[in-house]
Amino acid sequence: MRVSLAFLLAFGLTTAVHCKDEPAQGTSDNPYPEEDGPDDEENAPEASDEEEDIGQGTGVHEDKGEQSTVTADHLRKLHKTLDKDKDGKVNLQEVMEHGHHMRKAVVTKEIAGIFDEIESTKDGHLSMEEHLAEIGEFHEGTDEEKGHQKAHDIAKFKAADVNKDDKLDKEELVHMMYPDTHPEVLDLHTKEDMRKRDANKDGKLSKEEWTKDHTSGEHIDPDKKADPEGDFANLDEDKDGFISFDELRHWESGLHHRDSAMKSLLEMADKDKDGLLTADELAGVADDLDGHDSHAHIMEWVFHEDEL
Repeated sequence: MRVSLAFLLAFGLTTAVHCKDEPAQGTSDNPYPEEDGPDDEENAPEASDEEEDIGQGTGVHEDKGEQSTVTADHLRKLHKTLDKDKDGKVNLQEVMEHGHHMRKAVVTKEIAGIFDEIESTKDGHLSMEEHLAEIGEFHEGTDEEKGHQKAHDIAKFKAADVNKDDKLDKEELVHMMYPDTHPEVLDLHTKEDMRKRDANKDGKLSKEEWTKDHTSGEHIDPDKKADPEGDFANLDEDKDGFISFDELRHWESGLHHRDSAMKSLLEMADKDKDGLLTADELAGVADDLDGHDSHAHIMEWVFHEDEL
């Protein structure tokens, strides 16, 4: 049974491959799955059995029984992968580059897994007309506001369309649905988020504007209590009391969260405080990862890299 892309966006069925710190559901405000889900789940229509089946078994993040605990041996193997220059030590840049590679690989596999089940891609592509017909149901507000949202969707589609053939294939659909995988799409996504949240139109977000519409986003562990003021303080790197476009872009890219988690991991594991991790140092924190901000990332890298 085929389903619409709008259904997948609305009910988050493309989240099967995400870690627990990366929920990805669409909303009327933000129809792409990297943003928060429906505000009122009780009012959402129930999915049929067939539709529910499509959302199951499609991802690489399903539990694998015995593969639920990261061991020292796992981390030694991961260290070999991270150590690109083979000098026996891993720096933060190597860790972050691996994280970016894994993120792109995971979401690309996700889209490949559901692409043939989307009604509008039955010919192997998603056209602009098909996209607008489906995404239009998420537009809300005044006619002017709906016009802004439609213009944003068109611009995002065109940016994702790398070969400029006016249709999206599997990989280009990844760019549109996951803006952090494509710089131009991420710029547009951040610009639209700023437009919606910047009430006084000064090109930056005050603490009040930030907290009023605060969402943790897909890169934060949903089990953790929301901390809008803490997020604001951490994201405001120049400490001018505002979130700039670049700072908001850093947040939307997921790099803020991954960078913070990996810096914390390095500080915990780096026993000699030289800013680098040996295999022994990384293996030494195996028992301390559960509950750590880096845990979901490490689980993904350890257990699923061979599948990508």
